[in-house]
Amino acid sequence: MLRHSAPGRPPYWTFGLLEDEPRLACGVFTRYGPDGADFNLSFENAGTAEAMRNLRMAEEALGLPPAAFLDQAHGDGILFLEPGEPYAPRAPEELRRGFDALAGGPGQALMIKLADCQGIVLWSPETAALALVHSGWRGSRLDIAGQSVRALAARRGADPARMIACVSPSIGPCCMEFRGWREELPEALWGYRVPGTDRFDFWALTRDQLRAAGVPAGNMEFSGVCTRCSPEFYSHRRGDRGRFAVLAGVRVA
Repeated sequence: MLRHSAPGRPPYWTFGLLEDEPRLACGVFTRYGPDGADFNLSFENAGTAEAMRNLRMAEEALGLPPAAFLDQAHGDGILFLEPGEPYAPRAPEELRRGFDALAGGPGQALMIKLADCQGIVLWSPETAALALVHSGWRGSRLDIAGQSVRALAARRGADPARMIACVSPSIGPCCMEFRGWREELPEALWGYRVPGTDRFDFWALTRDQLRAAGVPAGNMEFSGVCTRCSPEFYSHRRGDRGRFAVLAGVRVA
């Protein structure tokens, strides 16, 4: 990943695979804003002056219009925005509920908020179809990553073999302790347990789910940054209440 910063702007990271995509603007924002100030984008602050200020700063840093985002229900619901649909919630009551993936196209900006879960960016250069996916362990159990790839193919004509998939900082196999895995996870996923521990490698699971949906390994980029280990990102497992964000949008040609 590559770090970008400018005076008066919140710093953000970009993915190498998306750096040369002229129609796509994408950034992973951290827990820090300009001059190291707190940059919380949590749902708990949605609609407050602080959250709205931070949201506008993130959008402006990437040159994007007001962003759409969801309640993130830890399920497998996928919301497709219609072309030109003006969905950009600015108060909690405006959130569309029951979804964890959001798809859009030219002129639309999308945001996923995180604090250990994976934020997955799916981009189809040929069709300019974009999806952002929120995948915690429940979403991983439901294969929301693979489902989102297949949905982009079915609904927007995106070819999985040409799709680019990038995964944000999230809790890594070094820290993803899962004591109730025998009860909570199907046996088919037990092979992702780090041998001799109660920790799981959900990065490897996402990689396999994307590959099974048709995305080539060479078209994937994982940040490899564990949010619990890194002080640059919020982590629920570390006791943080804030949320950082992945923000992306498609420029109009």
